[in-house]
Amino acid sequence: MMDPVLEQLEDDYGDRIKFGKLNVEDNQDLAMNYKVMSIPSLVLFRDGKAVEKVTGLYPKEKLAAYLDRKLAAE
Repeated sequence: MMDPVLEQLEDDYGDRIKFGKLNVEDNQDLAMNYKVMSIPSLVLFRDGKAVEKVTGLYPKEKLAAYLDRKLAAE
């Protein structure tokens, strides 16, 4: 569902942002740890710590604008 968007964003951001995905059915403990209650959910990490969660399906442009704001805040 989000795979094509995330793959495009991964190409666009290169080394500035690392993207990964997790099957919550196979990793229920980890999903509960990060309070993932619905999918798709994106958990943003900074320095190895979860700092924010985004839930829902978003177009590439909206996610890119969101990530750009996060990068600018660094």
